[in-house]
Amino acid sequence: MHPEEDYSVVIRYWTTAIRRNPKNAGAYYKRGLVYNRTEQYAKAIEDFSMVIKLDISYKKVYTKRAVAYTCKGTYDLAIQDCIEAIRLDSQDLLAYTSRGVAYAITGKYELAIQDFSKAIEINPQYIFAYTTRGIVYNHQGDYEQAIRNYTIAIGYNPAYAAAYINRGIAYNRLGKYKQAIHDFSQAVRLVPKDIAAYMNRGIAYNCSGMYNQAIQDFTEAIRLDPNNASVYNQRGLVYNQVGEYKQAIKDFTTAIEFDPGYVAAYTNRGVAYNATDQYNQAVTDFTTSITLDSQYAPAYANRGATYTATEKYDQALKDCTEAITLDPQYALAYASRGAVYNATDKYDQALKDCTQAITLDPMFGHAYTTRGIAYANMGQHDQALIDYHKALELDPKDIQAYYNRGKTYYQQGEYDQAIQDFSIAIELDPSDARVYYSRGDAYNHQGNTENAKADFAVAKQRQAKSR
Repeated sequence: MHPEEDYSVVIRYWTTAIRRNPKNAGAYYKRGLVYNRTEQYAKAIEDFSMVIKLDISYKKVYTKRAVAYTCKGTYDLAIQDCIEAIRLDSQDLLAYTSRGVAYAITGKYELAIQDFSKAIEINPQYIFAYTTRGIVYNHQGDYEQAIRNYTIAIGYNPAYAAAYINRGIAYNRLGKYKQAIHDFSQAVRLVPKDIAAYMNRGIAYNCSGMYNQAIQDFTEAIRLDPNNASVYNQRGLVYNQVGEYKQAIKDFTTAIEFDPGYVAAYTNRGVAYNATDQYNQAVTDFTTSITLDSQYAPAYANRGATYTATEKYDQALKDCTEAITLDPQYALAYASRGAVYNATDKYDQALKDCTQAITLDPMFGHAYTTRGIAYANMGQHDQALIDYHKALELDPKDIQAYYNRGKTYYQQGEYDQAIQDFSIAIELDPSDARVYYSRGDAYNHQGNTENAKADFAVAKQRQAKSR
């Protein structure tokens, strides 16, 4: 084909040829190819249809028209053309691949895999078929098979950036973040301006706890595409993770400005508002998410958590239960409902919900903290301590875990350890009056009245400031 700037010249050339000989099937075919290349699919379909009308000997024309139909989103017609192309030529590589793409887009994954496998049988070095088959395996959740396909494609072409990105995504889904980061880094090396590589590597860095690197990657992706709402949302998630809620809110707000229907961005901003005790704004954002998508479980679960924080337990219970109904595998919803049950003295039910959350996600630190509170309230202090230890192992900055473990140590008369935990909680969040009161009580029991008085004084200041 000619360079892009020559396409209009090429189209005029073939148009002139057609005008001189309206039955020139070859001219229609070649103009159709140019229309396909320039994404003028309706015109391409018209030209390929004319070829079929004038000269049925053009076997490849069905495959080319199928590509145009696929790009226009008329997948049934694309599949019909591919079937005809295969009838005319059982070794038509592009026909199998095009039909596989149409099947994949319409969710017929097994048929898609069969077609891509047939294409590979025809040409064992056809890397596009390996990559697209890998994408289908990704959609099916068979990430190991996806990785095998991408690896074969990379073996045939070590400079194939798209295969590295897709393999990295599969590694991300398996939680193999080190391998994912390696693949995305290879993609960045090959195509330094590939936004998908930076964005997905940022996700891998975030999941690995490498927050600074994650922010750097999302920032670079934003520099390359300043209007990409999804990247702002992802960077906001990292800021939420590290407790920089003001920055997080700013990023989620920008994402919403670019995409006012961005359901997840409203929910994520609500989480940041909740973390900064801006409960009215949080509820507004969660409610907006639900208005946009009434089936979005995270909005219900997080609104439930906000209602719990504001002691609206009936509404909290209703929201958390709705989240579980919508997604019975959603660990956060069970943990949030467990917190409601804790607040309403239903500790057996809290224990049951938190255990279910941990079963669904054994790395969910907050669920251990919430279950620890239930155990402590049931007088099972040793079990509570085990859960608090696990929560802090998973998240060393879990203020609630330090505070509640400190309370358990206090109840067991282990005042030194209680003071140590309360001190860490204060270091992480100096604004919480109740922690100063608790540490003051522990100092009193040690006979350290001077430190106790100092803590009680600060507690009163913090409490007055929060009113």
